[in-house]
Amino acid sequence: MNIKKIRYYESLNYNPYINLSLEEKLMSLVDNDELIFYLWQNKDTVVIGKNQCAQDQCNLELMKKNNITLARRSSGGGAVYHDLGNLNFTFIAKKNNFDINKNLEVIKKALEVFNIKAYFSGRNDLLVDGFKISGQAYLNKKDVSLHHGTLLVNVDLMHLGKYLKKDDSKLKIHGVKSFHQRVNNLSAFSSDIDIEKIKGSLKDSVVKVFNAELTYQEIYDNELIEKYSSDSWLYKFTFDGVHIKKRFNYGLLDLNLKIVDNTIIKVLINSDIMDLDIIDEIEKILINQEFSNSLLDKIKLSNSTIENDLKEMLEEKLCTI
Repeated sequence: MNIKKIRYYESLNYNPYINLSLEEKLMSLVDNDELIFYLWQNKDTVVIGKNQCAQDQCNLELMKKNNITLARRSSGGGAVYHDLGNLNFTFIAKKNNFDINKNLEVIKKALEVFNIKAYFSGRNDLLVDGFKISGQAYLNKKDVSLHHGTLLVNVDLMHLGKYLKKDDSKLKIHGVKSFHQRVNNLSAFSSDIDIEKIKGSLKDSVVKVFNAELTYQEIYDNELIEKYSSDSWLYKFTFDGVHIKKRFNYGLLDLNLKIVDNTIIKVLINSDIMDLDIIDEIEKILINQEFSNSLLDKIKLSNSTIENDLKEMLEEKLCTI
């Protein structure tokens, strides 16, 4: 690892399209010897993962009625609710300088200032006393890696169940009956914590953990804002073919295949799987293939667990068509 400097960005805008577009821009700007650390907040927003279907994840009519914004991020994972009681963090570095454990250490040490002891659990959660206080996701592009997540400081937890659709299969995997059993605010563990204080603690912590000087920066990009606010990005899933759906411990696999003359001509995958490369692999393997038993022999994924599950799902569907 060769981090010599930390570029710090703090968004003063609560617009999710601006804030998410800045992440993409920053990935294109990071230098070989630096870490970019970015803090931002969204006002009353549901943010879905790159491969999720908005209609499946959100109560869109209620969101529209109550002026809740829909946004889609460029990383995988599941849907989250943001309000101004939530603080988002982003780490960006070249892959050879990227260390997820150091990033997590920054968050944990920042919370220790408030006598809060957090620990990592499962695919992407930070917990305190068994409650989720942070969800996280990851993105790799060429030689750059991104790690971002939420910190629930004083979020309106009732809105989690109000605007996000309940997924019984996901709750069953986690052994809980509702969102509220699983999540909590950091303010429940410390009366001293608030957004501004945790920002200051995070800035101090990232300097100590990476032992590098922090400099403040500003940036803006109109073109990317248009992308993240476009309907083609927000509502990119329309299903009109063979539907195969199952939830596993690592996430949801929801395949939608348009088949003409027994050949798969279109593949849409609705999923909260963290690894976007796996989704791309599945799409490339299935497209333009004959939808028959011979298809099973052609499936070779980098993740053998998902490969076997995908074959099983397709085999079950082939038996019914």
